[in-house]
Amino acid sequence: MALVLEPLQREHESVGTSLLAARRSAALVATIGRLLAEAGTQRQVAPTALAGRAARTAATILRVHGVDVHLSGAVPTGPHVVACNHVSYLDPLVVSAVVPCVSIAKGETARWPIIGPGLRALGVVFVRREDPHSGAIALRRAWRALASGASVLNFPEGTTSDGRLVYPFRRGMFGVAILAGVPVLPLRIVYEDDRVPWFGGATFAPHYWKLAGSERIAVRVRVGEPIQSRPTENARDLAARVREAVLAL
Repeated sequence: MALVLEPLQREHESVGTSLLAARRSAALVATIGRLLAEAGTQRQVAPTALAGRAARTAATILRVHGVDVHLSGAVPTGPHVVACNHVSYLDPLVVSAVVPCVSIAKGETARWPIIGPGLRALGVVFVRREDPHSGAIALRRAWRALASGASVLNFPEGTTSDGRLVYPFRRGMFGVAILAGVPVLPLRIVYEDDRVPWFGGATFAPHYWKLAGSERIAVRVRVGEPIQSRPTENARDLAARVREAVLAL
């Protein structure tokens, strides 16, 4: 009898997982729809307001998808360059939910159906990899956001990992932190589910569908002490110092 019931149980669990993923996908689309409707009524929005909008939207999406965020450490006030390790497309949502900020994202995401327009409505700064002109524009926009009082989220590894490693940090945003005179806030994200990391060329849609079918996902966000650049310190040295702080979390 057990041999008969086990396949039926697995089939039932598979159907339940698919239904849960479908409900969450629909909720995601509905959330982005409301976001676009809100953004459509406002012509110009200050970076600080965009950061607040991102925090509210992120909290909604995480709640709908059963993501439980556990925070360790104090989140300071005032504008910071937020430097975090990069594991998944969930990372910007997780960070934004605890530190309202304007995010920097790779340019390809701007072309994603539904997701891309939603990111633009949140004021995300897009940058095309290996394009110096695009990088310069993104850094200027980030500097303006910091000057207006908003924090800016950067994933200085430039790519995602399996969460066990922290790759060397690129120096770009650390130079902006020095020019803007703002501290860098080191963060470390740790997921308690090995299915969450998105790396190695995995396709977004199948990975998201599998993740959306997970009952609950726990993530720990560890916040370090803000790091101010030293006199005469260059961006490369500051990047290395912040990476050490992230590794230590």
